[in-house]
This record gives sequence, structure tokens and C-alpha cells, in this order.
Amino acid sequence: MITEDEVNKLLSENEALFRFMGAKFEKIERGVAKLSFEYKEELSRIGGMLHGAIIFAAMDYSGSYAVRTLDVKEAYTLEFNVIFLKAMKTPPFTFLARVVRETKRYAYVEVEGFDGNNELCAKGNGIWHLIRD
Repeated sequence: MITEDEVNKLLSENEALFRFMGAKFEKIERGVAKLSFEYKEELSRIGGMLHGAIIFAAMDYSGSYAVRTLDVKEAYTLEFNVIFLKAMKTPPFTFLARVVRETKRYAYVEVEGFDGNNELCAKGNGIWHLIRD
């Protein structure tokens, strides 16, 4: 299985958005991925809160790498829904993704977004299409 350091290096070198966000994976294990990053003004919207598009991106990254631990060749996000519960203003921002159900072709993932006070600020769920060997 790919390590946190390997994923961070891969994405930092190849994904401009990941690099711009300053995101880092803290934990990757089978069916689970945890991503975090600090506040940057460029990631915020009016009012100093984290922009919803950045929250979505963090959820998609963390969900994708939770899915990539499932012995798949490739995986693609088919659908993703986000519920914004509270403004994310206090860093660090942390996103925890868990694969809830896996079939031969699909994975259902739930992602939670927390602020620096460990308050739940956003919940997401998505379906990934799995490409196996």
C-alpha cells in the first residue's frame, strides 16, 4: 500500500491545487485517509472562512485516497454531496474519509471536515467507480 509520504510527494509534484492548498495526508490505511492543511487567505472567501470549493476539493482528495487503498488499479469520483454545517475559520482544517461500503465496481465513502477546535463543520458522501485489474 502507498504511504502518506509517497502520496504527499506524488500530489505535491503533480497536482497544482493540492500544492496550492498546502495539504498533507497524515494517515492512509485500508479504507481510511486523513488530510489536513493550514489557513491561507487565498483559500478563503469574504468573511475569512474557508471557501466551499476548497472544502469540496479536500473531501474529494481524502475520499479518493481512502478508495485507492482498496486494491484498485484506478478510481473515479462519480458523485459527491457536501453539507456545510458551520463556517471553517479556525485552522488546522482536517478531513477524515472512510470507505463505508465496497463492491466489485463501486465504493461509498463518507468524509467529515473539522476545524482546529475539532468541531464538525462539513459532511460529505460520495460514490467512486473502481477499476480493478
